[in-house]
Amino acid sequence: MKAKNKFYTTKDVLKKVGISRTTLFLWLWNKKTPEVQRNRNGHRVFKDKDIKRILEYKNKVVMPGAR
Repeated sequence: MKAKNKFYTTKDVLKKVGISRTTLFLWLWNKKTPEVQRNRNGHRVFKDKDIKRILEYKNKVVMPGAR
């Protein structure tokens, strides 16, 4: 039997990834990481795949001067 997808709050994601709330929202607003689903109250809900993408962006190596 397949387990249901677990959803995480913004607060959970901040703890798991180790970034500030401002940083996360800037990355989302500037499309550095894809936007995530929202619940019926308009709050973001993150899945494991969303957290993985955020971590990949956080750990991305960028050469100086490259954008």
